[in-house]
Amino acid sequence: MATTLKKCFKLHKLFVAEVARSTRLESEGVQVLSSLANVSKRLPTLLQYDNNKVDEGGDVDDNVEVMGVLRYSINTQALLLQKHFLALEKSRGFLAGILNDYQDVLRHLRSFTSDCVALVEDALIEGENAVNAADEMAAVTFPLQLQEWMETVLAMFEHEIFRKTRLVAGLEYSDTLRLNTVAKQWSAKGANSNIDDDYVQTGLQMPRTKSSATSQAGGLELDTLKSKSKKKKKNKNKK
Repeated sequence: MATTLKKCFKLHKLFVAEVARSTRLESEGVQVLSSLANVSKRLPTLLQYDNNKVDEGGDVDDNVEVMGVLRYSINTQALLLQKHFLALEKSRGFLAGILNDYQDVLRHLRSFTSDCVALVEDALIEGENAVNAADEMAAVTFPLQLQEWMETVLAMFEHEIFRKTRLVAGLEYSDTLRLNTVAKQWSAKGANSNIDDDYVQTGLQMPRTKSSATSQAGGLELDTLKSKSKKKKKNKNKK
């Protein structure tokens, strides 16, 4: 029993680390999308200056308003355009990297959840061999609760990462309005999110070990959890 619980605590720690990693990716995504939107917003101004400069009939006052004192520098407009396009490419590269990292997070979450299911089966066997109900309760309660929490959080993250991937698919530099919209809708805490942050938070803290004293209500809770686990196992075998 002690070995199984120890493995469960380790899985819990690894799972929580991936949830924290996802939070960091969330923040990085907001920064990258905001950068894309800001750079895209400035490009028309630079291109406007370029058109006015090439057009012999262009308004000099318009050029002064756009570039200010920088109009006296050689190749300033060309260099600024180059830097802006490079910034766009760099941000797109960062965004692609973030999406790849999200897929890596999903792979780890799935792996840890699968390992937890195996541990629950071990815990149920240990519980059946327990001397009394109190020992049985101690053996299986946390593994079963951990499995349920992991599976629920995993499903949330699968839907959320799929949403994010679709959200940024086919982004264009010139579509500043869409870039701004995507930046606002990216957050997992927004109205479009698939993640219940309150529920996720309930499982982030390391649970306390329960005393051997088991109430009648606790016994009923154990039967419910075991029943859920058996149903999930049957459904998995059918698939």
